[in-house]
Amino acid sequence: MTDNYHEIRDRIHQKSHSYFVFSRDRWNETKRGMFYGATDALLDAGQAAQCYTNLISSDTGANLLACYGFLQSLYVQQDAVLVLSRALNISWHPNNDDRLKEIRDIRNRLTGHPALGGEHDRPRRLSSAIIPNDGISSHSFRGHIYYEDGSKNVIVDVEAFRKDNEDRLARQMRAVEATMDNLENEFRAEQAAHPLSSVFGNGFNYLVQRLHCDLSDENRAIQAETHARMILERMDTLRHEFLTRGFKPEADSMRNVFTGLDILVGILTSHTSSGPSQDHFDLVYDGLSKRISSLRNVAEELDSQFRTPVS
Repeated sequence: MTDNYHEIRDRIHQKSHSYFVFSRDRWNETKRGMFYGATDALLDAGQAAQCYTNLISSDTGANLLACYGFLQSLYVQQDAVLVLSRALNISWHPNNDDRLKEIRDIRNRLTGHPALGGEHDRPRRLSSAIIPNDGISSHSFRGHIYYEDGSKNVIVDVEAFRKDNEDRLARQMRAVEATMDNLENEFRAEQAAHPLSSVFGNGFNYLVQRLHCDLSDENRAIQAETHARMILERMDTLRHEFLTRGFKPEADSMRNVFTGLDILVGILTSHTSSGPSQDHFDLVYDGLSKRISSLRNVAEELDSQFRTPVS
């Protein structure tokens, strides 16, 4: 598995969509919004940081904007990883890494608060700054920072800053990904202990088979009605399991199963055995049995995924 910043970002984004534990019905809505906003920011800011060289021209204003934008894009990348970490309750901050903190400080002093940088530092060290026009090239730019007790030049090597920023952020993104994997594996293990498809055991096939009957056979019709109610109990159990375990779309998809059972019970309790009634019964039974078979496949597929840990 590769560890490139952009590839990790793509994996994190993909897993957030494919992992059960991060589905809309299970994840806190606020944290979900934070997470997706951060993955979007990682993509956008990463693309922006790569464009600096293409923006340098004879237009000094545009060049300054490129310098401002480049440092801001690195800052956004850092904040996005911070938000990802918070969304998963991981304690981390860019300032924990010396190089990330340095990049963050340079951004604050050169382009974030160039007239009053360092105001919130502890201890406070105020500064102002400029980016001289003659210090800007397609590969780097120079910032001149004025402190109360002196000044210094800062050279921003664009490729080195971008690479250092992304390489260090990638380390934390790996921790984010590992946390996602652990949460998903815990969820799958919990679900695997209680298979959804268990409702289809213990003679369920027999119940479905014996649900079909010749309506003119009164004894068989009574038996079929009993089987219909037993099947209904199993389906109620499955719907409850879907809902309580966060599978609302699967629960909602069962509507036509309950409709079909209601129709068959209505025909069976009407005690009519006419040709049209039998045809109606047969058609509904055929559709219902196929839908139940499809539902069983859904439950078995989910159980299979529960038994398969993510890597």
